[in-house]
Amino acid sequence: MEFLDCNLVYGPDTMKGQLPGCPDIGALRAELDRAGVAGGLVYYAMEEPILGNEIIARDVANVRGARGMGGIRGERDARGAPELYGCWSLLPSSTGEITPPGELPKAMKKSNIAALALNPQANRYMPRASVIGDYLEMAQERSIPVLLNTGRGLTLEQAEALMSEFRNLTAILTYANCWPSDRQFRPFLDSYPNLYLDMSYIQTASWLPDITQRYGAGRVLFGSAFPECYIGAHMMVVRHAELSDDDKALIAGGNLKKLLKGARI
Repeated sequence: MEFLDCNLVYGPDTMKGQLPGCPDIGALRAELDRAGVAGGLVYYAMEEPILGNEIIARDVANVRGARGMGGIRGERDARGAPELYGCWSLLPSSTGEITPPGELPKAMKKSNIAALALNPQANRYMPRASVIGDYLEMAQERSIPVLLNTGRGLTLEQAEALMSEFRNLTAILTYANCWPSDRQFRPFLDSYPNLYLDMSYIQTASWLPDITQRYGAGRVLFGSAFPECYIGAHMMVVRHAELSDDDKALIAGGNLKKLLKGARI
């Protein structure tokens, strides 16, 4: 079973009391290799988003080389290192600080960036359609995953407001509240067909077989929220869940691989 993690973080802002912390991409790769994780989506934790976007583009390019997004396989590269795909932070296009929406897919392909992320509180903008809707419209048209993580300054209400404006947006919901959470995230799965659930913070007993029975194994993504949480915890949940081997394989990495291949970048 191949594991691909949809919620990995590294950078200086992971060193604020978290154990063990993950200051650079080398440390992240070492932890993934130790845990037996083949790779995943990685976000750079830094309050300055423009520099953070530059750093992660440099780091993932150094890891994988310039093979482009057409080479996404979700397996270890020729050197045996975990495959990592970057996430860029969005900012309002009206400030002209990042690449405009129409040019962004080309820039993402060049830099091996596979997804877009929102961190509105740290980056000081309102997460509304009138502010970042041009980027979300582009992402919706191209099936580019957008990370909606309530642990990064986005409330669940704000996430729902954005999804209601862009109902076919391919998005990954991370609800950073371990329990109880079913009454919070299940309505998202009911309402938005292209929304996927990151399992990083979910701790309800026997939740995975129940969610899979209701929504299918294709709606859940393995995620660890490393280094805030331990990588192996949810690996064990997937391995020992009362599910078929095929369903486990989808949740462990197959679903994320499909999302990355489906993005038109």
